[in-house]
Amino acid sequence: MSIISCPQCAKNVSSRAALCPHCGFQLGEASEEDYEIYRARRLRDRIYRLNMISYAVITVFIAGFGWYWWASRGFTQATHAGPYILMGVAALAYLVVRGFLFHARQQRRKQMQRREMSSELRRNL
Repeated sequence: MSIISCPQCAKNVSSRAALCPHCGFQLGEASEEDYEIYRARRLRDRIYRLNMISYAVITVFIAGFGWYWWASRGFTQATHAGPYILMGVAALAYLVVRGFLFHARQQRRKQMQRREMSSELRRNL
């Protein structure tokens, strides 16, 4: 077993891999189950990334709230529009990310409802 470069994405891949784990390019004999496992891993990774993005957006919202608290001197004075804008953008971004996350989880649920699922595929979901 050696490491080769994928012809399509030029990333390092095992020479035994049937599909490139980065782009899905067929490197050797690949079955339909290999493609299903690849799609399941991509969906799992997408859900993970969306969760991390939602945590980052929540952090930005909390930072905006802290900015508002600091600028208003503990909620005793009026403040400028900056903290409101930051919190509004963060709230909107959170709702968008959660929409994408909901859609990805629905796709995962559909994949899990399939009856003829191998243990390898079930483990990747």
